[in-house]
Amino acid sequence: MRVIWSFLLGLALALGVAPARVDAAWPEKPITVTVGFGAGGTTDVAARAVGEVVSKHLGQPVVIENKPGAGGALASTALMRAAPDGYSLVANTSTTMTFDPHAAQLAYTVDDFSYLAAIGEFPEAYIALPDKNWKTLADALAAGKDKGLNYASTTSIDRVVSALIAKKTGTQLSAVPTRGGAEAVTQVMGGHVDLAYSSGAYVPQAKAGQVKVLAVLGDKRIAAFPDAPTLLELGHDLASVNLIVFMAPKGLPADIRAKLTAALAAAAKDEKIVDLMDKRTLGDTILIGDDLTGAMRAHSARFKQMIDRSKAQ
Repeated sequence: MRVIWSFLLGLALALGVAPARVDAAWPEKPITVTVGFGAGGTTDVAARAVGEVVSKHLGQPVVIENKPGAGGALASTALMRAAPDGYSLVANTSTTMTFDPHAAQLAYTVDDFSYLAAIGEFPEAYIALPDKNWKTLADALAAGKDKGLNYASTTSIDRVVSALIAKKTGTQLSAVPTRGGAEAVTQVMGGHVDLAYSSGAYVPQAKAGQVKVLAVLGDKRIAAFPDAPTLLELGHDLASVNLIVFMAPKGLPADIRAKLTAALAAAAKDEKIVDLMDKRTLGDTILIGDDLTGAMRAHSARFKQMIDRSKAQ
């Protein structure tokens, strides 16, 4: 058997093919997870909680570092230079890989990473004041047909989506830039704008009846607001899905990837993590390994199509 293995190893090396790695001892040192955003934000809080559970499963500390900048792109770019040994991971928003490379000149594409797990989905939606008496976004668009509507905008994604909606319906939608979801909600509640896009900051106010969810941008309805339709249900061929994603450099050995995905899958089902996702108003989306890779590629293709359509106006 030893002779056969030596022969196969020599043949693999001669052909330039690396033999499959079987590292039963991995991990032998702490694992670093770099978060693409600042401390205290939703992605950071989720990464720290997940890291604690993963640490227990793998028997090594999980160290969280923050590398904010360029909407998460700095952390993703740095990950490309890291060794694919499982000790350097990144926690980021999925749109940093699925949308941003199509909207700006970045050093990476969606295919430049090894995707491990997505735990939690941002509940993106359009919101308005209840006293507008709009049941869905369709009512708002009908009401603004003549004079148009203005909306609080927080991302380049919502501007692409809104531009396509405006083109299809013939309703002018004017973006009012804000510094984030909290300000967008404030703009709506103060009556300064007709609508707002928010990735989740609106949830407490919506639960309290202070704002109304008119349309959901994701593929499915939000459990907390079952009456709010998706844009797809309203007849728009549009969707924006943004997940909290854990990923590694491309070329991660299969055995290490299996250990990491198993630990992350266990963390996703941990009672503390489930409770945290609910408190942080994140959807219960969980995607592991190849399922996540497929979803990331599909989301990327959809965003590219949406951006191309918006430029063709």
